[in-house]
Amino acid sequence: MKISIVTPSYNQGRFIGRCLDSVRNQSGDFSVEHIILDNCSSDGTGALLAEYQANPGTVDVRIFVEPDEGQSAAINRGFGMATGDIVCWLNTDEYYMEGALAKVAGFFTEHPEADVVFGDCDFVDEAGVVVKRKREFFFSEPMLLYYGCYIPSCATFFRRTIITEGHLLDTGYRVCMDFEYYLKLAQIGKRFEHFPQTLSRYTRHESNISTTFGKRRKWERRDIQKKYGAELQHERTGMLVFEFMRWFFIVKRNCLRIIRKTYSLIGR
Repeated sequence: MKISIVTPSYNQGRFIGRCLDSVRNQSGDFSVEHIILDNCSSDGTGALLAEYQANPGTVDVRIFVEPDEGQSAAINRGFGMATGDIVCWLNTDEYYMEGALAKVAGFFTEHPEADVVFGDCDFVDEAGVVVKRKREFFFSEPMLLYYGCYIPSCATFFRRTIITEGHLLDTGYRVCMDFEYYLKLAQIGKRFEHFPQTLSRYTRHESNISTTFGKRRKWERRDIQKKYGAELQHERTGMLVFEFMRWFFIVKRNCLRIIRKTYSLIGR
């Protein structure tokens, strides 16, 4: 099995080292292709990429340094170049846990019916200290639509057949492109499976896209929900439906967490 990782890059030199090392340090009965598309970074990214290119370990590293039209466009370009059986994207401020890709490869082998596999992730600060452990549940299209994008992109993997069928990110979205992508794949019948293990870590910092583009994130989320939720087309009715269902899934997720915590305590 071959896994292709696409990494869009721009001026994240203080974080990208952990990203690159986490890919280089993976091992198992599979091969790794790492496609990095750097938008002409002006910080220390170039030196780190050069070192990675010179010492890639067993990773097939392909680096492209040239202007792009944004993160979504860069990821799509990388998807188009990917040759692996499994494809994913990993941002420069994210990194994999040790052994993550071996677990993913094994899960896909054991679940041939799965088109998309997503695991869990940790949130860390800039020093790498865990500040939140994000543990998810089974896949639910309604929960995805109404609650929001609970699937962590840094722990999500796709069969490349999805890409070869022509399903790419919508470049009109700069913040919630993953949210739109997952809803699109769900509505065309792709099967999602949750792999209940921590596969990656996401770094929280002041320049996270979801933070710096807060207003755009809110608009994109609402636009996507209207796009994929037929009952949300009427603005007033849609808002009422959305708020009711959002709170329904908030309560449901909290109940599931309580049940899971109770069982873990009983099992001790």
